[in-house]
Amino acid sequence: MTTGIDDPYLKYALFCRSTSEGDDGELNLNNIVDLVDLPEPLPGGEGGPVVAEVDVNLAFCIGGALPGEHRLFVALKTPGVPLETPPAQRVDWDEGILFQRWIKTFRIPVQAPGQHSAAILFDGIPLGEASFLVRFKQE
Repeated sequence: MTTGIDDPYLKYALFCRSTSEGDDGELNLNNIVDLVDLPEPLPGGEGGPVVAEVDVNLAFCIGGALPGEHRLFVALKTPGVPLETPPAQRVDWDEGILFQRWIKTFRIPVQAPGQHSAAILFDGIPLGEASFLVRFKQE
């Protein structure tokens, strides 16, 4: 993790179903996702290793960056076969900006129960993660 006073830091990161912005500029994070219950897949199911897809928004906020060009990278980590990750995104941080927030939409393929997370890196430095647990329930 970063330690310097001018180092970027992750203010928050979480998964939710939807977001909205109020008239006052307040960000509303609706239906926070920390546990997803799915029916247990049938043995010998069709379609390969993906048993379900979960649609979520990753909402996060970074503060403390110096003005200039930066790179933002979000890597999904799930149990099972590794997922392809999108390339790093260029971020221009202007003078006087205290923090920036992002909302990224993902359709996360579920291959197995367990911890599903998104690691957030800024200029190659890991700042933190958001995660949720997937549990298979017998009906």
